[in-house]
Amino acid sequence: MEEKLLQYISDNGLIMAGDRILIGVSGGADSLALLYFLKKYQGVLNVEIAAAHLNHEIRGKAAEEDHAFVKQFCIKQSILLYDKSVDVIQLAKKNKISLEEAGREARYAFFKELQSSEAYNKLALGHHLDDQAETVLMRLIRGTGVKGVAGMLSETKGESNIIRPLLCVDKKTVISYCKKNGLHYRTDNTNFETDVTRNKLRLEIIPMLREINPRVEEHLSEFAMLAHEYEQFLQNSIAELSTYMITKKSNRVYLNLEMWRLQVPLLQKELLRQMVFQFKGSLKEIEYNHILCVKEQLLSGKTVWELHLPHGMQAVRRYELFWIEEKKAVVPEIGCYELLPDKAYYFSKEGLWIKLTVISDDSIKKSKELKNHSEKYFDYGKIRGKLYLRNRRPGDYFNPVGIAGKKKIKDYFIDRKVEREKRNAIPLLAVGSEVIWILGYAINREYQVSSETKSILKVQYQIIGEKFGV
Repeated sequence: MEEKLLQYISDNGLIMAGDRILIGVSGGADSLALLYFLKKYQGVLNVEIAAAHLNHEIRGKAAEEDHAFVKQFCIKQSILLYDKSVDVIQLAKKNKISLEEAGREARYAFFKELQSSEAYNKLALGHHLDDQAETVLMRLIRGTGVKGVAGMLSETKGESNIIRPLLCVDKKTVISYCKKNGLHYRTDNTNFETDVTRNKLRLEIIPMLREINPRVEEHLSEFAMLAHEYEQFLQNSIAELSTYMITKKSNRVYLNLEMWRLQVPLLQKELLRQMVFQFKGSLKEIEYNHILCVKEQLLSGKTVWELHLPHGMQAVRRYELFWIEEKKAVVPEIGCYELLPDKAYYFSKEGLWIKLTVISDDSIKKSKELKNHSEKYFDYGKIRGKLYLRNRRPGDYFNPVGIAGKKKIKDYFIDRKVEREKRNAIPLLAVGSEVIWILGYAINREYQVSSETKSILKVQYQIIGEKFGV
């Protein structure tokens, strides 16, 4: 086994001279064998090593005995040990996660803390070939892509820089190594509880598969390596495509839809995943179904929609624009207020000041009206009924300047490509269902001042803050 491990380490460049390696040790056969091996070849590899043990306090007395065992082993072998106890049961309750997830989070947080404070540049873990087979099967059963089925890597580069030197050997070889070297390891009885998915695979499913093919673990591991190679090739292609198809601007990540449509389905899905990754920096909880939903929506022909994604994200389509952003808070709607002439109003909720003045002088020139975006003039004699400031309602219409006939306010907003979430926040000046002015946008031509106008309603407004998009 030792020769095989040394060759595997060399072939994959897992350990370099001068490395300071922290080894996660539970007291079980796998981690103990790894610790013993690295201690034995510490001089040959020219590295420094230390062990780290986290007591999860889940198994009571048994956990305490594991803790004491690891301490004693490290003393005998003259290995520096960092140890810590964490109440994982309380941690799981506090964060509302499973015990397994809480234990994993606590363990890796402990390792990360040690690596940072004590300057260990690599973290060695005792995962072996059988663990790889279980991981691949478990991910296939739960649903995964090529990246997931690639399983665990011999080296995962990042903050922790994890290495797994035992991935080239199976559990049987590890047990034999322990017996040969007199390593009396600890056994976790929870590993035999079949209500846990991984345990059920290990104890029931894989033995059945082994009856069909005795080398099932080896073949699953080979499959994982092949999947990793395919994944690397795919990601290199995606990285190249992303440089001219994905753009990050402000708080959004945009995709070039025209170019995206030309790609094969596999690349279309991977580009969507890349968008999420560039936006969030992670693909945690982003499943295949999420990506498939976005892809189907983009190809559905619908041009205006939003689709909520995990972690407060949303995918947004607005005609030929598509992007991912944080899910927006609901924009408050404009209230409904009756307006009287020769009065000024300030609506604090909407952040809007508005003033109405009736002018008898008919010398107001249209040119002045067109120059001032926030000041309009209307034929007051044509306003029959109560005048209201409000948001849009079903059935609202107006007669836009330059367009024959009536137009629904909804259709006007669509034509102007006003974002759906902003439409209810845009103030309208209306009498009944007829809109006289969409503030900031357009007026009703039927109420324009003409040579026959006897009295003019001058309306001025000012935005106090940014409450609506005009």
